[in-house]
Amino acid sequence: MNNQTLFANRRIRINPGVCRLIKRYLKGPGTILAQKNTEIAPHDIIGRYKITGGFSVVNLAKELNVSPGDVPKYLKKTVGDTVYKGELLADRKGLFSSAQIIAPNDSIFESVSSTTGEARFKMIPREFSLTSGVFGVVDNVDRERGEVTIKCVMTEIYGVVGTGSDKEGFLSVISGPGDLVSPSKITAEHRGQILVAGSLLMEETIKQALSNSVSGIICGGLNMDDYLAMVTSFSPSKRIGTEIGISIIATEGFGIIPIGDDFQEVLLRHNSRFAMINGNLGRLLLPSDDANSILTCRKVSLPPQIAQGVKPELSVAEIKPGIKVRLVWPPFMGAQGVVGSVDASPTTLESGISTYLLTVETSKRKIKVPYSNVEIIS
Repeated sequence: MNNQTLFANRRIRINPGVCRLIKRYLKGPGTILAQKNTEIAPHDIIGRYKITGGFSVVNLAKELNVSPGDVPKYLKKTVGDTVYKGELLADRKGLFSSAQIIAPNDSIFESVSSTTGEARFKMIPREFSLTSGVFGVVDNVDRERGEVTIKCVMTEIYGVVGTGSDKEGFLSVISGPGDLVSPSKITAEHRGQILVAGSLLMEETIKQALSNSVSGIICGGLNMDDYLAMVTSFSPSKRIGTEIGISIIATEGFGIIPIGDDFQEVLLRHNSRFAMINGNLGRLLLPSDDANSILTCRKVSLPPQIAQGVKPELSVAEIKPGIKVRLVWPPFMGAQGVVGSVDASPTTLESGISTYLLTVETSKRKIKVPYSNVEIIS
């Protein structure tokens, strides 16, 4: 019988069924429609806003193959007109050649230069609807900021490292937990999604995700050099310019490590559902899809600080048989299991260090490891 009391770090990885405040923002000028204390469902529209696409320039002289001063003779639209994608902008017919210029998008014909022959078009703002994304209760409305705070029930997932600010999107599992995702697997259809992408995320895959406007990525591990290039420092207080346009979470740490079994099970259950990610907190929020969760929200009072989110601190707990642990040292780094037994006396390792060993029972094998090589997970 081991009379020695052994301790290990305890990490919260999954926090299910918790009530939290989340914030939903208008992404452009618009109007908040939500009312305080009302109950809402995921597809309820809580606001509307407009986003402009900026400007576009077409060199009509070059396209028509005429001098800049002659461009007005061939125009089918005048300055100030609204033009729609596919409409005829200019038409030149000739004996040996002709040219037709078609509007590439919906816009307002703003100007044409007699010097360069360039025409400038202002994109027509597009209107979007902001949906709640969750079952919950509207806790607060800030119309000046275009912000709605919603109280809802969700599952929190916390990874080991990450980077990036609040993002949102539908969760999409694109690989198995131990796969290495190639850049070619991320396409335009993943725009605005949060991807679950295997054991290691490489630089080229991150660039491909950025070019396709992916909101976030969950992976098992990151390359340390790539991570430092994104965040500049391990210390959150010293990070500057860390927002690269995407939020990333490595659930297990650095290196080629599969996403943990505990995470994979939850992520698969939430596949194709709305989620929110904050890489700087290493946190993924998975809202409940149970309409009855609104009843729980009604019963719970939360301080405003909860909306900001705080990554749980590591704590210390006693190692006992039956407790769930995660191995944090090679060669079985990332493996999860249950402590089967704790040796009654210390063992001297090849390195000369004397330490107590644990028998950890995983789904595939029993592993004998030093007690310092595990962390308790929940």
